[in-house]
Parts: sequence; structure tokens; C-alpha cells
Amino acid sequence: MNQLTVVIASDTFAPDRNGTATFARNLAVGLHNRGYEVHVIAPATSKLYGTFREKHEGAPLIVHRLKSYRLPFQPTQRFVLPIGLTKRISGLLQAINPDVVHIQSHINVGHHAAIAASSLNKRLIATSHIDAQSLINNTVHAPKFITQFFTRVLLRDAARVYKIADAISAPTKRASQMLENSVKGLHVFPISGGVDLDRFIGIPKANKAKKKLIYIGRLDREKHVYVLLEAMAKIPSELGISLEIVGMGSQIEDLKRLALELGISKSVVFTGDLSDPEVVVKMGECSAFVMPSVQELQSMATLEAMAAGRPIIAANAMALPHLVHDFENGFLFEPDSPSDLAEKITKLFALSDSDFTRFSKASSVLARSHDLDTTVAVYERLYRGLPVTSTTLDNDPDYEAPISPTRLLVDLVRKGSKTLERGTNGVMERLDGVRGSVSESFSDVRFSIERRSKRARKKLSSSMRRILERIRRDD
Repeated sequence: MNQLTVVIASDTFAPDRNGTATFARNLAVGLHNRGYEVHVIAPATSKLYGTFREKHEGAPLIVHRLKSYRLPFQPTQRFVLPIGLTKRISGLLQAINPDVVHIQSHINVGHHAAIAASSLNKRLIATSHIDAQSLINNTVHAPKFITQFFTRVLLRDAARVYKIADAISAPTKRASQMLENSVKGLHVFPISGGVDLDRFIGIPKANKAKKKLIYIGRLDREKHVYVLLEAMAKIPSELGISLEIVGMGSQIEDLKRLALELGISKSVVFTGDLSDPEVVVKMGECSAFVMPSVQELQSMATLEAMAAGRPIIAANAMALPHLVHDFENGFLFEPDSPSDLAEKITKLFALSDSDFTRFSKASSVLARSHDLDTTVAVYERLYRGLPVTSTTLDNDPDYEAPISPTRLLVDLVRKGSKTLERGTNGVMERLDGVRGSVSESFSDVRFSIERRSKRARKKLSSSMRRILERIRRDD
């Protein structure tokens, strides 16, 4: 079976840490490992933009970084100006000549990529990772009639984009039903975002005695991390329960101040943003995972915690009850109720060792139904226009994905070792054109440099400008 060239277009991509970025990264790596030619169109992570070969989870991907600007009050999120964006993406698509374009939302990059793909008669797959009403409520602070107006505008745009797509998906049945109810006439496939189970092979088992909770995710208003801090303040200090918060966001300083005001700063640690390997290590150090957000269409962080065999405490809202089964692999708490959350945390650590172990094993078992390999296989069917049924979504015994030498090697490594060598993620090379020769190599440039140090960003940008200017002079 011939391999395809796939373009994944998204407003966020690794090293960004959120559900959409993680899904897009995992899908791109999974397709690459199966022998597909994968191109990613996404915002630049700094002032540097252009076409790069980047290493993600050990896979060298061609990523076309669009000129972007940091959003106000958002330390990690960047935005691409929509003016002329369709023309820019159309130029990329003409040069790449893909078989399929897969957008990750109907907003901005996804919107313009959809229009460009449609005008070029390219097969278009659309995945919805957002809920319009939740997005507006958390970004537009205005009276209800104004937020309702913007929600209607957003849904009209969603209808315009999704109705030209050849197939539409969402990460859960709940998300699929919400989109179908919001935009009449759509058929939306519920396809799990998938989790790479191999990343968590060999990590330490969950240890109740450590009494350590972890939250991993963005620290923005809609994540309701303040509810978790208020719950921690209600737990008697003599129980010795601690919390580690991993991530960055617009509320990080507010949350640190809140922890200080609540008198829990000694039991709460803010680690900031971490690399993927560091996150896996942190997951192995904790006893259980907590997700206080009430607007998750799936929650990749929760899925990863389940794959790591961690009991979960999550808000009984949106799609989280599809992942967290009360009294089976964790507890659900009343949304936005610090008292109920504190009660569930206390209850978890009061479990017998055997019950705690049962919760941990149940998380691992439930995560297997979200195996990334299955997710990638289903999307392969969509890319090729093959039928996708409810049976396909649950399990697809009749469809065998094309085996490439790269995929075969990955499979052999998996069978021969408990861990899969990932390599360091980062920018490897700048390319001259979408598949062109290497114009510059960066053996020591890593995403962490661009994200964590303003001084290093400026120095790197300055060095890159000098290099490019020298190349132009030489030409």
C-alpha cells in the first residue's frame, strides 16, 4: 500500500504543552514511524520562523513555523496574524503537494489551512479540540449577551470550515455529540487522542506512602487549579499530603500568591514547565494525579497519568467521567467544590494498600483502550477514505497498517527493550524550501533554550540573523 504525504496544521504544537499540541505531536510521530511523509504547519515558538527539521520523541519531523507573536498575559502561547495567512499556507501546500491536510481546529491556522486545502482539492480531515462556548467564556470577560454573540460567531465559522471537510473527528463521544448539536448536519467520529503507552514502561509503581499528588497542565483560568489549592488548605497538615504543580500559564503568579495566602506554600511545589522526559520522571515520583478542570474534552494529561498507573481524582464534568470511573480507578468530585475535592483526596490516601493498588492497575487497564497505535490506525483509514465504523473505533482487527522499515525497527526495539530511546527533542536543521537541502545545522539548539530564557532567546535570534545574513552575502 502506497504511503501518503500528510500535512498537520495546528495553532499549537510541541514544545507547547496542552492537549492539542500533545495530540498533534503524537499523531505526527506515529505517522512518521509508519513510513508516512509528515509535514507540520504551526506557529513559531520564538522570533525564528521558517522550515526546520525538528526532533520530537526521537522522530525527525519537517515543521513549517509561521511568524508568530506572543499573546498578551500568556507566557507560553503564540498567535499567527490571520492577514494573508491563507495565501502563505496555500503556497506551502502547493510546494508540499500533500495527499491529506489534517487541521486541529477551525480557528486561525486551521481555518486558513482548510480554505487553502479546499481550493487546491486536497482531502481535508478536521479534528475539533475546542468547545466554542467554553473558549469564549474563558477569553472574553463581558456580559452574557456579548459572550453569546461571540459564541454564535465562532459556531458559524466552525460550520463554514467543518462542512467542507471530508471527515470530522473529536476526542470523545461527548465532544462529538456537543459539536453535532452545535453545528447541525455534521457527522463527527469520536476518536481518542491516544496515549503512547511505551513512554511509561518501567516507571516506578504508584506508592501511596509517598502521599504526593501531581497536577500537570496549563495554569490558566479554565483549568481551575485554584480549586485544588483551596482543597489542599482544607486537608489537615498532619496527614502529610503534598502537591506538585507542573506547567506554566497566565495564572502562575496568582496561584503562587494564593498558596502563600492559604498557608500551604510548604506543601505545594511549582516546578514550572518541564520537558517530556522530565514529566515522565515526575509522574513516576507521585502517588496520584489530580485534574480540577471542568472543561476537558478529553484531557491528555489525565490519559498519560492513567498510562503511568496512577489513581485519578478528577472533576465530575465534561469528558472526565469517561476516563475516571468512580471507585474503580479513582474518584470524581463535585466541580468547583474544594470541600468535596479535599474529602476525595483524604479518602484516596485512607484506602487500604490493596485497594490503592487496585485503583492503580485499573488506570493502566483503562488507558490501554486509548493506545496511540489504534488512534493512528483509525486516522490512516480516514486519510485513505476507508470506512470507519463503531467497530473500527473500538478495535480494527481486519485493517493492517502498512509496515515500513522505520515502523519495523520501532517494533523490534519495543520488543527487545522495556524502554524506547527517544533522543533529545529540539531544532535540528533549517531547510532551504519545504524539502530542500540543509541550510544550517543546530546541534545544540533545544526547545528548552527558547522557552525558558529570554536572554538565551535574544542571543539565539541574534546569532541566527548573523548566520542568515552571512549566507545571503555568500550567495
